[in-house]
Amino acid sequence: MTRSGRASALDLPRTPTGVTQVFHALRARTPRRGAGLPAEPPWRSEFIAHEAGVPRLSLGEFGYAPDELGHWRGRADDTALVGPWQILTKEGLENLTEVCENLEKAARNSGFIATRRLRGADLLSPFLNNMIRDRTFLLTCSRLVGVPLIPHPLRIPTAQINYGSGQGRPEIVRWHRDGMDYVFTIQLTGHDDYEGGRFTYFRGRTDEFAGAVPGDPRIHEAPCGERGATLFLHGSRIFHAVTPVTDGRRATLVISLFCPYFARQDSNTFWHLAGDDGIPATVPSWLRLKWPVRNPAVDFSLRAGCPVITWDDIR
Repeated sequence: MTRSGRASALDLPRTPTGVTQVFHALRARTPRRGAGLPAEPPWRSEFIAHEAGVPRLSLGEFGYAPDELGHWRGRADDTALVGPWQILTKEGLENLTEVCENLEKAARNSGFIATRRLRGADLLSPFLNNMIRDRTFLLTCSRLVGVPLIPHPLRIPTAQINYGSGQGRPEIVRWHRDGMDYVFTIQLTGHDDYEGGRFTYFRGRTDEFAGAVPGDPRIHEAPCGERGATLFLHGSRIFHAVTPVTDGRRATLVISLFCPYFARQDSNTFWHLAGDDGIPATVPSWLRLKWPVRNPAVDFSLRAGCPVITWDDIR
């Protein structure tokens, strides 16, 4: 099997710990809107494509028991993986690709991640800001996953653009699970643009991942090599990785959404976020996330600056 099937501890992410983690968090900078970026095309709800017959896997198919799932008044949070499918029309994808290409100049390298990336991309881009707060976009994502979803209140991680290439530091496959629960990845480039860069995932519980070995049949590749292909993953419940880009350029937009009804079960930890975005940027968002609410759908939507999405909306 290729390196995408390896699941040893050496393949886990190299992340800061201890004093290094604090130092990294103090140095992290928040992206700020400024001059130097070209004008963008306007976002339109008509850019959302009609979804039909989208493949879906449940968390039960990954080995999770019913009592391990999130529940809200008889409704279960049981979706593991959806897609791939084309969430945008051809025109919408062309506009999104143009926007993300122009934002690359604002991307940064990390001492712990080989891929260049731009966190908080919607803070710099009106197009992305309007896209992920569009009611049609949110309803489409919510109906596919089966729970009401809005942009994550932890503002900076909501939209991240990854720019990977076969040049620069050598990469290895880094298996990991996300701090975010509801993660949508849109391919901005396709397999014709690069070699490698295959999205792989472990079809099993996270506590079973340490037992995976080369050739393990639970290692799968998601067939999302087409431009515009969109994949949903319950990021905190599934170990996944991207194989190294050996030639060409691979770009993806990663959007993290949030279910207000499962706010108390949100998987993020403070230091996971602070290590990426810095302590000053993380504290206000973290406090807003933990602040008590009376009506989850309304209160969290106000904090996220987006339309209210309820259970009734996704029936």
